[in-house]
Amino acid sequence: MKTKRRSVFVTMTMVLIGTALLGACTNEKNTPVQSSSDPTSSATVPRGKITATIYERGDVPKEEGTKAENRWTKWINQNGPVDVTFVSIPRWESGQKLNTLFASNSAPDLIAEYDSVLKNQLYAQKQLLPLDDYIDKYSTVYKETLAKYPKLRQLGLQDDGKLYGIGRVSEVIPQHLLYIRTDWLKKLNLQAPTTLDDFFAVTKAFAEKDPDGNNKKDTYGMNLSFVGGKIVDAMFGVTLDSYDKNPWILDSSGKLVFGWDRLKASLDFKKKLYDAGTIDKDYLTDGKGDKAKQDFINGKLGIWGTNSSDIVAFKALKKNNPKAEITTLPLPSTPFGQFSPLLSQPVQMISVVNAKAKDPAAIIKFIDFMNSNKASTVISLDRSGGLEGTHYKIGPSGCAEPMDLEKNKKELGYIGDFTVYTRATDPANKCSNTNLALHPIEPSSKTPELLADYELNKQFAAAYQAAFDAYTNKSRPMVGVVSGSYLPALPQDLALNQTNGYKSILDILSKSAIGGNGFSSEKALKDSHAAWETSNGTKVEEWMADWFSKNKDKVLLTKDYYDFMNK
Repeated sequence: MKTKRRSVFVTMTMVLIGTALLGACTNEKNTPVQSSSDPTSSATVPRGKITATIYERGDVPKEEGTKAENRWTKWINQNGPVDVTFVSIPRWESGQKLNTLFASNSAPDLIAEYDSVLKNQLYAQKQLLPLDDYIDKYSTVYKETLAKYPKLRQLGLQDDGKLYGIGRVSEVIPQHLLYIRTDWLKKLNLQAPTTLDDFFAVTKAFAEKDPDGNNKKDTYGMNLSFVGGKIVDAMFGVTLDSYDKNPWILDSSGKLVFGWDRLKASLDFKKKLYDAGTIDKDYLTDGKGDKAKQDFINGKLGIWGTNSSDIVAFKALKKNNPKAEITTLPLPSTPFGQFSPLLSQPVQMISVVNAKAKDPAAIIKFIDFMNSNKASTVISLDRSGGLEGTHYKIGPSGCAEPMDLEKNKKELGYIGDFTVYTRATDPANKCSNTNLALHPIEPSSKTPELLADYELNKQFAAAYQAAFDAYTNKSRPMVGVVSGSYLPALPQDLALNQTNGYKSILDILSKSAIGGNGFSSEKALKDSHAAWETSNGTKVEEWMADWFSKNKDKVLLTKDYYDFMNK
């Protein structure tokens, strides 16, 4: 029987913007802050000035400005207590950019960054500011959040016992999903795969048996670029790629060890997919998965691993292929067990403060403002994101309804990255983005456009519900032991060793994946071991094992995510 979604704490930094599916109830948000009793008020306090990072994805329409200067940066400055200059940081090259800025003493005051390894390195280099005293003195909103969720404070601490991280308590939803074209399965008289052999057979059929019926061999079985490759790793219960460097697993005694055997098994399967011609041979050049996404939209990809549910891509697929049908595929079982891909983190530590920031008090006031009801409702991925009367109206259901889908797509389509600074939506809110994605509300205005969109929303809801059924089941645990965001800060010399070792290993594995018989997985593993040893990898492993044995009861483990789901 289908398992309905539990009430869960979830991070909505993922892009679920499908214009008609951005949900939450609202209140009036258009007036600048005036009350002197409001902790976010700027009426009686001199305005500070700060700089803050914002991810650059090239997603801002020209008429909207830039990621650093647009209608939402203006709204934040007009309504907030401090003047904020945003500094755009390329999303997928953020580490390189931030390292350059810190090296040149020009890094922004407030840094929002998902890469915990990078933040740990900055801490080890004494580039970050402890925030305990500033929060105690200047915060009200975030201080209350810390009191309500002690785990939030605990996970923001470093080994000196001081608080460095600013985070948010969020809902737990599937972050990486594996979609499959069920209409292709039906056409080829295939069942959804449950084993590795079945999975390979389906990808081979999708690539060779003309599932789109155009009499051409122009389809792919699945994508190995970006999330597709991550999900293949997850099938074997391991994570190691250029974005998620977390190869640690537990051995039979409960000791934290490097998952070499699982990396090899994953590599073997990738080589098999590649050699059989079931994937795009140029997948290594598709670093962010843009081509794979376009292949899916164009009806040329049968199994697609994606970051977030991406209703926008689904609707684009349906526009190109009205008869297309999809569902979410549970990961096949392997000799190591059956796993699920990444879930969003129930407690996510995102921001840190530059140790050289000139006005820490202003930074704390900005954090309080962005966590206020006012800012968290406007700067939101939910349907009530934006401004009432401009982007939405309140419908009979009590939830926001979009007023103009095209206008919202242009003006709200890039707002998601600003939500790293806001409070997550209450998952109990019936108008939350996730709840509306799973339970679409029929629009009160019965225009053909809105009714057609509602039908697509219902189709997507079934596929998205399948993701909750498949990936939030504790019997198929999420890959990993400790989420990458909660891995510890290694001593500076070992951190550099680890970084260099990971890079060498990833280079070797990538070359082997496309190297055919000339570069076997056995040779790749041997070369990887040698590179890891050259990078002092044994010392890294010893340090990590010791850290885990002493701290496993103090940190948030992936198995703990399910406790949040049951609340």
